[in-house]
Amino acid sequence: MGKRVIPPRRVLRPPETAALLHHYRLCLEAANRSQKTIAGYLQSVPRFLDFAARHFPGKSLEDIGPEELRAYVRHLQQATRWAQHPHIKKAQGHLSSHSVQGAVRDIKAFWNFLGREGYLEENPLAGFPLPKTPQKPVSTLQGDQIRSLLGGIDRDRARGALYSTVLQLLLDTGLRISEATGIRMSDLDLPRGWVKVTGKGGKIRVVPLSAPCRRELQRYLRLFRPQLAQGASDYLFPRADGSPLSINSVQQYLRRLANHCGLAGVKCTPHTFRHTFATESIAHGANVFVLKEVMGHSSLQTTLKYVHIQPAQIQAQHAQFSPLANLNRHPER
Repeated sequence: MGKRVIPPRRVLRPPETAALLHHYRLCLEAANRSQKTIAGYLQSVPRFLDFAARHFPGKSLEDIGPEELRAYVRHLQQATRWAQHPHIKKAQGHLSSHSVQGAVRDIKAFWNFLGREGYLEENPLAGFPLPKTPQKPVSTLQGDQIRSLLGGIDRDRARGALYSTVLQLLLDTGLRISEATGIRMSDLDLPRGWVKVTGKGGKIRVVPLSAPCRRELQRYLRLFRPQLAQGASDYLFPRADGSPLSINSVQQYLRRLANHCGLAGVKCTPHTFRHTFATESIAHGANVFVLKEVMGHSSLQTTLKYVHIQPAQIQAQHAQFSPLANLNRHPER
């Protein structure tokens, strides 16, 4: 069966690009990609196609290559954050290098699709390098900061007990906030100390729960969960209408809580709890391969990026393995 090659010099127009994007969406859905992932792809790619149509008029899909993508990268590097956001009126600085790299990754994935499905005879963007991003230390919370946050919640009220339980679950398991809010009652097995979660790409894994976390969940389920949902709901953390607690509500609550606890300058997001879980687990002797499975990473490299070693840990380890220190410690050697 021959390849479906777009005729040379065919100018990009909305009907043609819309058909390609529709086919791309179907392929992503068939591959069981999450809706969040699909939305990201279908946001980055049309913007690039629109940029190419405006800045390189007359070019066909086959004509677009490294030169056009390089120009788009430069455009993104100079672009203003939130400039086109419908709900944010004030633009804020430039796009981060991670955002630019993510856009290029999405575009390269789309061009892979075009070559794989026969829309292009070859992929001119296959060798295009991803823009580099700085390696920044992962933000984590210290013990006193965590105690301050949890201590600032009124656990004797249903709403406070809800968020306190969510945050303690994140700290105990390292779940992504989307995984935590998506937990159903049928996923929870407190007697055995497990919870089943659905991660990226619909992958299901079983995550252990510590004894303190199980006690907190039992307290929440017994005293407060019945007050939260007005009707029947299978979600562990329901809203009044029975739907799952929204990710945004947890983010906003945590932001207000941090300000209330005097932590306004500290990065405090649900994902910070995930970072903290990984870092503290390694510091207390967790096996990195086990941690990879608990966190739901597809590769060990991802886990290693999340985990970083604190300067105090480096200093303590150095004191143990330093040849000079060991020479003085064991003069007989």
